[in-house]
Amino acid sequence: MKEIIEFRILNDYIHLLPSSVDWKENGSNYIVKVERSSSAFEKIKDLTHLVREKNNDYFFLFHNIIRKYTKKELSEATLFQIKIKSTFEPAGEECGTEYDENTACKICGANRKQIGPLRLQKSSIPKKDIARTIAGEVIVSDNFKKAFESSNLKGIKFEQVYSKDNPIDFIQSVPVSPELSTTVNTIAGIDPFDLSESSEDEVYKCPNGHTIGLNLLSEIYIKDLSQQILEFDFFTTEQKIGVKRGLLRPEPLYLCSQEFRKMVLEKNLKGFGFEIVHVE
Repeated sequence: MKEIIEFRILNDYIHLLPSSVDWKENGSNYIVKVERSSSAFEKIKDLTHLVREKNNDYFFLFHNIIRKYTKKELSEATLFQIKIKSTFEPAGEECGTEYDENTACKICGANRKQIGPLRLQKSSIPKKDIARTIAGEVIVSDNFKKAFESSNLKGIKFEQVYSKDNPIDFIQSVPVSPELSTTVNTIAGIDPFDLSESSEDEVYKCPNGHTIGLNLLSEIYIKDLSQQILEFDFFTTEQKIGVKRGLLRPEPLYLCSQEFRKMVLEKNLKGFGFEIVHVE
């Protein structure tokens, strides 16, 4: 596996990088892509801390982690993380979806319960086979539902989605498989150089164990639950990523079997990305 980190570095600081590092101008910032194992990555780490300490500023405003696998690695994997590529708004709560906040953790806001059907704004939904709202509500297309059911896959039940009071051609995917637990090797934090568990007014790592960090920074590692893995094709993690902030809520990570990934590729379903999950 090759791991590449993309940074968006501010114009004011791009000159601090050595000339050996390639970058691409992008408006008010520069796109820089480096391998995690490279000296350039270590230089960006040093400059991030330097700019923060000296100028009380950010060296970069955005990061993205890209992992590339060999065919052998992909063929031998037991589980994959599902990366949902499309996010949209407004969230369900803004469209009339009701939630019971009494079930949510008082510290991190995780695990609130949806009451009744998911309601969304039809015109804002991406034309993909899977997408999520900014609040983490996941919907799929009718094509996905048909492919999932015809492939005899297990782990999801489908609930009708509404726009106001009218049913629309999208379905909410509701997991029915057991939640899988991540291990300590699953790393989360603000960015690759900041693993803070909280800020002045937000909690990223819940003391009750509901959340493990703001952003996922590593591949996912889960405890070995062989029998459960064999029985289902779609899972969520017990531990969540994210923070309660306005409409945002902590979200589980989504995992799937080899058969699920094969279905997506064979049916050419849109909106999916995959990374390997490690079973310990």
